[in-house]
Amino acid sequence: MVDIIDDDDAVRDSTRALLESYGYEVRDHASAEMFLKQTRLKPVCLLVDQHMPGMTGLDLLEYLRAQGDQTPALMMTGRSDPSLEPRALRIGVTLLQKPVPEDQIVLWIERAQQTRA
Repeated sequence: MVDIIDDDDAVRDSTRALLESYGYEVRDHASAEMFLKQTRLKPVCLLVDQHMPGMTGLDLLEYLRAQGDQTPALMMTGRSDPSLEPRALRIGVTLLQKPVPEDQIVLWIERAQQTRA
C-alpha cells in the first residue's frame, strides 16, 4: 500500500494511475489532516507534497516520526527552500524537486519495499 498525500488533484490522480499501472495498491489524501484521520492500515511508503494548506509535508512527517512511525517517505516539492533539506535529512526523509520523473518514483518505492521486507 502506497499513500499519496498531495493537495493537487491532478498530481494525485496521475501518480495513482502510474503506481496502479505497476500493480501497487494506492490510497490518496488531499491533505495531511485527511491522511491522519484515515484508518491506520500501515502503508509500505508515503509520497508527500511539502506545500499544502494546513499542515505541511515535513510537519506531517516530523509528527509521524515523533510518534515512532518510521514508514519510508518521499517528500516532493515544487519550490526551492534551503531549510527543507536539513529537516528532511534529520528525520530520514528523501526530498526531491518536482516534477519527479516517473521512473525515479517507481525505483524509490521498490527500494522502500525492500527495506521494509
